[in-house]
Amino acid sequence: MGEMFGKRLQFVRTDRCLTQSELGGSTFRAREISQLEKGRREPPRGAVRILAERLTAVPGYPRPQSGADSRTFLEFSAAQAWDERNYRAARRFAQLAADAALAEGDPMGWWELTFLAAVCLHRLHQYAACVEEAQLLARHPLAAEGQPLRPQAETLLATACQGAGRLPEAVDHARRALELGWSVRLDAGQHIEVYQALIGALSESGLQDEAWGYCRTLLIPLLEASTDRQAAGKGFWAVGDVAFRRGDAAAGVRYHGRAASLLTPAADLEVWAAFTRGSAALRLAEGLHDAATRECLMHAETALSVVGGTEEEKLSNLHSRGRWLQLTGNHVGAVQVLTDVYEHREALSPQGAGEVALHLGLSLAALGSDREAAEFLDQSAAAFSAAGALERAGHAGRLAAKARTGLPLGLTGGTGT
Repeated sequence: MGEMFGKRLQFVRTDRCLTQSELGGSTFRAREISQLEKGRREPPRGAVRILAERLTAVPGYPRPQSGADSRTFLEFSAAQAWDERNYRAARRFAQLAADAALAEGDPMGWWELTFLAAVCLHRLHQYAACVEEAQLLARHPLAAEGQPLRPQAETLLATACQGAGRLPEAVDHARRALELGWSVRLDAGQHIEVYQALIGALSESGLQDEAWGYCRTLLIPLLEASTDRQAAGKGFWAVGDVAFRRGDAAAGVRYHGRAASLLTPAADLEVWAAFTRGSAALRLAEGLHDAATRECLMHAETALSVVGGTEEEKLSNLHSRGRWLQLTGNHVGAVQVLTDVYEHREALSPQGAGEVALHLGLSLAALGSDREAAEFLDQSAAAFSAAGALERAGHAGRLAAKARTGLPLGLTGGTGT
């Protein structure tokens, strides 16, 4: 539903001192404006322009240049495109709105809209470009004035670096975001995002014990007190990820279960799809191939077919399908699926490619192709090393050495760590 559009509509309307009836006029009833603002309905065709024109016509606010779209219309269009998960369009409108804000002499508006445009790059998995834009925002003078802008930019940098396979940088930016977040006023949701970025970067880098410490002392108490179901669900999802990566599958299942009770397809189908995809991958990485894992995998595949997705997301689901075949003993099928995924590894992060190569090597070894298995395991170690995940690189390297000697590698014992 139109959550971002609704919030933006309500903010602009109240900022310009209009009631819902005054904004709706003879075109929309007050109840319809209320439903739009609460995100309970999508704006009908043409509504965005009509509402933007009425709000732009309020005396005392900048009027657009002749023939140009108003900043309000561009902001509303960016929000609507975001709600529709059309991140390319949302980015384009956000950039145009940022230019309009700058022309109006509103640098804070420019920063916030440029940040939205950078977040769109993250949603599109264009991590390198996202890093570049987030760095510019972090260095901007507005981000150095004790406002929550700098920790926001550092958090985005951390998650973008993690997606790009630059794990040491991700940890550095996440630590900086945490330090800065303590010195400025962040709300609970912003604190949760900072903690998620930090524990995610730490756990993927092999620093699971430190990540777990932050989970227990900072994140979990905040989640227990949160009234925001979506934010709490994302937080418990992150805690479960750390538990899985440190080899505590029971805690991973428990915290992912709490996340599943809060994240629903009705609330946000895209987030739910990402959660089920990630949960299935981590359960399988820890050797869990029970009915619950199968259900999680099926949910992930169904959700992706509904919302669409990037190539990376589709390959992630295929990777999980290959891992499922592997754990159920179908190594021939697993090799076929995982080989197809690995051939498209340029769409994956380095650590993602390393994970695929590792599982491919395990199935090849199970089929007796020890030499080929060792080659893929060496490639896995190299990919993990390039990402800065040195513990995982060492794990893959040790498996490669065993494969070269013809020793059995095993399949169920935490191959993702």
